Amino acid sequence: METEETQAGLTRNYPRLTYGGAHLADESEHLRDVLLRAALGVALAILLLLLLKTALARRLERRPANTPGFAWQGVLRAFGAFLLFALPIAFLADGYHVFGTDKVGQDVLYQALKSIRTALVIGLATTLVMLPLAIFLGIVAGYFRGWADDFIQYVYTVLNSIPGVLLIAAAVLMMQVVIDTHSEWFATTAERADLRLVALCFILGVTSWTGLARLLRGETLKLRELDYIQAARAFGVSSRRIITRHLLPNLMHLVIIALVMDFSALVLTEAVLSYIGIGVDPAMMSFGSMINNARMELSREPAVWWSLVTAFTFMLVLVLCANLLADALRNALADALANENDAPREQTASVTEATPG
Repeated sequence: METEETQAGLTRNYPRLTYGGAHLADESEHLRDVLLRAALGVALAILLLLLLKTALARRLERRPANTPGFAWQGVLRAFGAFLLFALPIAFLADGYHVFGTDKVGQDVLYQALKSIRTALVIGLATTLVMLPLAIFLGIVAGYFRGWADDFIQYVYTVLNSIPGVLLIAAAVLMMQVVIDTHSEWFATTAERADLRLVALCFILGVTSWTGLARLLRGETLKLRELDYIQAARAFGVSSRRIITRHLLPNLMHLVIIALVMDFSALVLTEAVLSYIGIGVDPAMMSFGSMINNARMELSREPAVWWSLVTAFTFMLVLVLCANLLADALRNALADALANENDAPREQTASVTEATPG
């Protein structure tokens, strides 16, 4: 609230927000302006969807008849739902706080979008750290076996015996001590926040490779006993060539599915760590920091609930999309492998029928 001087004297009133309809000359036009902006967003979304559907229909008409089908209708429905949600919000965000503001007047929609960016950065950067470790150690343990397998199993068994959140929290706290004792390394707060984010991604990557490595080890143990691997070894093909040409391509479907599933787990882990104050820097927006700030605002009277609901909804949609993508990839790869296994049988059957008795 601000102190304003009126005819009745000094009063305390709420000032108008910068993006709370301040462009309107009369506040009575508020509802009309909101409905007009939302209608324009919906109309533009419908127009874009119709144009896309028309262009896609023309392209499919020129497609050869024997081309494999694709679920274009599902893609159009998903894209249409996204447009119907995003474009009205984009039109409204130019003049309004669509999801409200927090206790210091910051836009909640802006915070949610920045939290999505932080989640994507954590997921991709952690993957770059975790993927080489998991693939290398998993294949080495499954292919060479012996003392290498025993050593790698011992390492990830020890790591798995420690609760994941506690291990990550201990590493993050040690990293925070190093940053706090060397404040002269950072010229600005942004540099400090970026280094803390990079360190968090490195810690998450180093501590979360065990599940994928164990999965790849088991699959490699099965693949190395197949006939074509044994034939390659009998002909003197080097282990490096066998791994790169035969094993690794047959393991990529597991890698892709595991990475998409791990992305949702990393998002939730970051939210938990930031909620308890050991995640990303407080100056960097994330879902955990939004939930932590919203927790304190719920005790106000009246309660400020929209910040918590927005953070929860955006995080739920992001994790749900990642899980649905993982399920779709798993089904598509399973169908592709089934078709590859059925093709040789069909060819054998056709040759047998064509061979005279």
